[in-house]
Amino acid sequence: MITSKNKVIIYAQDSFGGESAKTGIGFIRYGLCETVAIVDKKCVGKKASEVVSGLSPIPIFSSIDDAKKHRTDADILLIGIAPPGGRFPPDWIPDIKKSIKNKLNIVNGLHDFLSSNLEIKVMAEKEEIFIWDVRKTDNKFPIANARLLDYPIQVVLTVGTDAAIGKMTVALELTKSAKKSGKAAQFVATGQTGMMISGAGIPIDAIVGDFMAGAIEEEIIKVAKQNYDYAFVEGQGSILHPGWSGVTLALFHGSLPHKLILCHKAGREYLKNTKVKINSLNDFIKVYETISLPLRQAKVVGIGLNTFGLSEKQAKDAIKIAEDETGLPADDPVKNSGEKLLQACLR
Repeated sequence: MITSKNKVIIYAQDSFGGESAKTGIGFIRYGLCETVAIVDKKCVGKKASEVVSGLSPIPIFSSIDDAKKHRTDADILLIGIAPPGGRFPPDWIPDIKKSIKNKLNIVNGLHDFLSSNLEIKVMAEKEEIFIWDVRKTDNKFPIANARLLDYPIQVVLTVGTDAAIGKMTVALELTKSAKKSGKAAQFVATGQTGMMISGAGIPIDAIVGDFMAGAIEEEIIKVAKQNYDYAFVEGQGSILHPGWSGVTLALFHGSLPHKLILCHKAGREYLKNTKVKINSLNDFIKVYETISLPLRQAKVVGIGLNTFGLSEKQAKDAIKIAEDETGLPADDPVKNSGEKLLQACLR
């Protein structure tokens, strides 16, 4: 639904730069097409690069009307925020209507589908624009049965100590580094942001529980049939998080990974939205390696660190601490590159 020819406005009202805006930030970094403007009243007048280091100097506006005036060629409004629970706030609806009147197609990754809103649907049809509800699926997937054992593709899965810590980003950076080194590698998206970026994948948290593992199994088989040698699979949630562990386990068993990269946000002490302290990296390594199916014993081979917000020295110290604690190579692939972690995957 998104091609290299599109021009995107990111909708991140009151949120750009924060964790809830990870969809917008991720798309700006890795999306198939150009992001030309951002909507956020809180950051109006700034450039994206002033709010998040490493991003392009994309201008930020207070309204959709102003963003569209700035770039009349913009043709997509991408919802770049993931509120708690993934629900669509009712007070965003007026802005969606403005977008439709401005002839902007809508890309929505939330659990509430805009195409199910009759008023919005009628307006979109009248203006001849499309609505892509990324998490909308027909749920016609098989039950997993370890079919990946029949394919030679090497599967690397990013797993985490928590949610929203960079598992998608690490998988994308690994894929980029692998392609740069001449490997036939493919990123496999399992969430709405990854799907927006790559144009393929599955929204695993919107799939009926019995079929989650089968859905990712089928998606990786598609990649294997295209003669890719490596599949870098985007992980979800965390195996010890009380809210999202079910999705994590289904992804794990469906993808049958050979190697794991454990992702962690440096300095985070508690599981997201809980009062539960995050276990040590070594505890997580033991748990993830223990739950791998006997059919394919997966090993954690590296630590993907998210050092966003840390100084250069603090980031280097965090990387060294992770390496000393686990005895494994660690790096922040956004600040540095995915090469160090890629080499760990290839050994």
